[in-house]
Amino acid sequence: MKRSTKRINEHFPEFEGKLKANKNNVLIEESMKGLNEVEVTFLKLACFFENPEHEKFDIGLLYQHLDNDWLELALELIAQFFKEDTYLIQMPALSFVRKDSKGFFNQKQFADFLAENELNYDRRKLNVYFSRGKLPNPDLELGGTPYWSQTSVEKFCEEEKKRLKK
Repeated sequence: MKRSTKRINEHFPEFEGKLKANKNNVLIEESMKGLNEVEVTFLKLACFFENPEHEKFDIGLLYQHLDNDWLELALELIAQFFKEDTYLIQMPALSFVRKDSKGFFNQKQFADFLAENELNYDRRKLNVYFSRGKLPNPDLELGGTPYWSQTSVEKFCEEEKKRLKK
């Protein structure tokens, strides 16, 4: 399952079964019964993410059925799909940061993530590593504050675990 699809499933957990039933590469109208327009839009988007060669997505659905937070989420997911799932955007210049975005970590959140994953890090240690250039470059900087994407944080965590096992 693609990363962008997993994020859709976080908001709509009932889609997981519908996506598994979609193995024939055709979104069955039956799977859309009982869903509202927002849910149908995200289900169609998830199907496109999982099988873009066979599943078409009409971007007009975003305009017709989504607004505010839902629209921002859909646009963020589309950007993530092309950056991280297909790698068609290899040197991204566009970033979406929302106030509730789970996609970016500041230094404290980065340190908390590492600590939650059984690495002995706190904010001070991470700050020292950052100042010594031992962390990946920030994916984004806003007002002088560095932010790392979830992908960068997870990759560093895995590399650090491997390094410490040696």
